[in-house]
Amino acid sequence: MGRRPLAVTLVAGIAFAVSACTAPPEPSDPPPQTPARAEAVRMAVVGDSITAGDSRDLNDGVPGPLSWTSYAAGPEVEFVGGWAEWGATTERMADAISGPFDADVLVVLAGTNDVSTRSHDDTGASLLEIVDAVGIDRVILSSVPPNDHARESTTELNAFLRSFAGEQGWEWVDAADPLRSGDRFQPDMTSDGVHPSETGARALGEAIGAAVAE
Repeated sequence: MGRRPLAVTLVAGIAFAVSACTAPPEPSDPPPQTPARAEAVRMAVVGDSITAGDSRDLNDGVPGPLSWTSYAAGPEVEFVGGWAEWGATTERMADAISGPFDADVLVVLAGTNDVSTRSHDDTGASLLEIVDAVGIDRVILSSVPPNDHARESTTELNAFLRSFAGEQGWEWVDAADPLRSGDRFQPDMTSDGVHPSETGARALGEAIGAAVAE
């Protein structure tokens, strides 16, 4: 399979996640990673600030320590880039993505910014547009992390996402499970009640990487 670049853009903006507002962190160099093997699964991603983290160049596959993609990649999984933007709703993702992407699997972690602003039906419609634009047959939809400012709505969103993934024939991974204590973050897993800490990003990425490698 050819390895052309993904047509993507990573934009720094301001994240508005329900009642929390956080400016993007300064870009950081990626943490040490074990190189992928030649037969590794090639993973592309679509997401918001939880995926973008503090990456210098996520679009070309160079994530930062606060991006879960840093910890999903390894010998079995090669991260090849994607699209992620701070504050992006699923509607924004669907409008902005220019595909198709060149990868074996698409991982979508999206919806945190839809909570309290978009209906579940609208979120689902945007997810379908995203997958159609990317043009990858194998799709993994991940749960979103807890949101300490919108606990019940986030729990409801994850229930919808799990059901929606099943209806579409997509794979579902509750990657956010290790980050939760009930319906909120475990204390060491978040920096602000919305975004994972580096510890949280690692837990999220390892869960997603395991699902991709399967």
